[in-house]
Amino acid sequence: MSEIDTYGVQEVFVEALARVERIGPNRRLVFVITAPNSNGTRDQVAVVKVAMSAEASFQAAQAMLSDGGEAVLGLIVPSSTAWAN
Repeated sequence: MSEIDTYGVQEVFVEALARVERIGPNRRLVFVITAPNSNGTRDQVAVVKVAMSAEASFQAAQAMLSDGGEAVLGLIVPSSTAWAN
């Protein structure tokens, strides 16, 4: 499998997975960071929403759980469909 070119793709560090939403057979993952607010505490701010098929979300979870420090490209299967927001 060839390397995936990620040059120019924005990288965002997230602190938590806020929720997983069902969209028919697909899933939307909402990731958050915290930001200070006016009363001295911190609010969660959604920074990244990723929509993917249920199968792709399962594969991503498997890849993260079995991470040995190396890229796990073998679990990523190209999909014939992609939906934009």
